[in-house]
Order: sequence, then structure tokens, then C-alpha cells
Amino acid sequence: MKSHTKKELNKMKTELEKHQEDIASLKRDVRELVKHRERVGGNFSQIEQRLDTTERQLRQKKAKLENLETETETALNDTQRLLSLYKNELSHLNTTASELEDKVEAQFTATKTELEARLKKIQKTSETLSTKLNEQKAEVDEFKGKADGKFRNVDERLNATLKQQKSDTNTLKSDIAGIAHRLKSAEEKVAVQQALKPEVDRLRAEVNAKVAFSASIIESKGVFTGPKTAGTSNILIFNRVFTNVGNAYNSKTGVFTAPLKGVYQFSFMTFGYNSHTSGALLVKNGHYQVFTWEFKGPDASDTTSNTVILKLNVGDCINIILWEGGKIHASVFSGFLVFPTS
Repeated sequence: MKSHTKKELNKMKTELEKHQEDIASLKRDVRELVKHRERVGGNFSQIEQRLDTTERQLRQKKAKLENLETETETALNDTQRLLSLYKNELSHLNTTASELEDKVEAQFTATKTELEARLKKIQKTSETLSTKLNEQKAEVDEFKGKADGKFRNVDERLNATLKQQKSDTNTLKSDIAGIAHRLKSAEEKVAVQQALKPEVDRLRAEVNAKVAFSASIIESKGVFTGPKTAGTSNILIFNRVFTNVGNAYNSKTGVFTAPLKGVYQFSFMTFGYNSHTSGALLVKNGHYQVFTWEFKGPDASDTTSNTVILKLNVGDCINIILWEGGKIHASVFSGFLVFPTS
């Protein structure tokens, strides 16, 4: 590109010089014509105008040529700078490529050396393994010969053992059938026992159930022993407890509460003086059941008693109350479970 530009520039310089020579030649011709006009007295105004026009055009071309020469010189300078940069970059790339080639060559040489060493090691290992494999193959062949004889003996013994096991298995099957029959009978018995267990538990609880109490009362400021009026409803509270098996009697309220359904026996005794009617009533859930009664008389004191057997449900209540107008000095109240009922 640089050489081509130089050629163009030289060509334009040559043309410029040629034009300058033409101009000089024309000027000489003009002077000659002027002289000739003066001699001949002719009119050369038109020729002068043409010469002036031609000179002006040549000047314009010269100015353009100078501008073109300047621009060409600037382009040449830029081109030279770019070529310099390209040369430097190319030199750097060549250096880098050379270094990379050296590194690759060195790495390739090292890898080749290492692979050759590994290959030799593998070949040596392969030869060793091949030797050991041959030795082991001979040992296996020897062992196989010995094992064949042993296996034949083992097969004979296994066949004999298998026959014995078949016989034992048949015997065992027969025994298992008998055991299964007995197990089924046992399971049926267990099922019956399980069905009867609730009833047995209930009966055992009833058999083991123990309910019995006995308590007394003596006239004192702390308890009610009469006389009973129409406005009083206090029951007799037997506060001195002798026995209370099952804790069914409450010594603070004087009420016995049945803990089990069953048949119970109750008895009570009263002692009083002849100043008041004596005696008492046994009450079940608020209803009169049995009673004792002794009116005022010539005797200094009177004793009454009574016994009753009642069928109670769980929660039924039994207590003792006085007759209206009656009064006692001492009394005993007892009861117990005869037997539970379903």
C-alpha cells in the first residue's frame, strides 16, 4: 500500500512539473504573441482570457495536488505506525508461540518418558502375574483332582443322609399332625376358658367379697339419741365403730351403702328408760322396713331388738331412725353380706 501511494505521488509530481513546464511554455508563447501583436497590431484579448483561465485551473490543480500530497503523507505516517504496531504484536506472538512450543515439547517429552516407564512397569507386573497365574493354575488342577474324590464321598454320604432325613421328615410330619390336633384341642379349651374368664372373675370377686360392720351409740352431747320431734329428721349416728370390713358404713352420716349386689343381714338393738317411748326403725332408701317399739311403762328401762335380711343393689342405703317422741340411751347397729347375687 505504501509503495502504491508513493507511485501515485511521484506520478502527480511529474504531471505537476509537466504542467508547470507547459505554463512556462505558454507564457513564453504569450510573450511572443504579445510581441507579435505589437508588431502586427492584432487583437489577442480572447487568447489572454483563455490563458488566464488555463493558468487559474492549473493553480487549482496544484493546490489540490498539494492537499493530496499532505493527506497522502499523513496516511503514510499512520500506516507506518500501524505497521510498527503490527510488527511488535507479531514479534510478541512469535515469541509466545516459541515459548509454548518449547513448553509443549518439554511436557510431551516428560509424558513420553513417564508413559514408557509405566509401560515397562506394567509389562514387568504382567510377567509376574502370568507366572503366579500359571502356578495357581497348577495348584487348582491339583486341588480339583483331590476335590473330585472327596466330592464323590460327600455325594454318597449326602445321599444316605438325604434318605435318613426323608424318613425323619415323614416321622416328623406324623408327629406334627398329632401336635396340631392336640394344639387345636388346647386352643378350643383356651377359647372356652377365655369366654368363661369374665364370669370366673366375677364369681371370684363375689367369693372374695367381704362386707361386715358393727357400731354402737351412747347418749352424749355429740350425738342425737332423742327425743325426736315432728320437726327433727336426724338419723341415729352410730359413731363408735367396732368393725367396718369393706368400708361400706359411714360413721359420720350413720348410713350403710351397699358396695355389691347381694343378700344382706342387718340387726339393731336399742336401750331406753321408761320416761320416753324407746325403739327404732330400719330404713332402706328412705322407706321403712322393720322396727322395734316399747311404750312407757312401770319398768325402769326397756331393751328392744330386731333382725332382717334384705336384697340390695349396688348403692342402696340403710340407716336407723327414732320413733317420733322416742328417746334411747344406747344402741347397736350391725350388718354383713350373706352372699352376692348376679
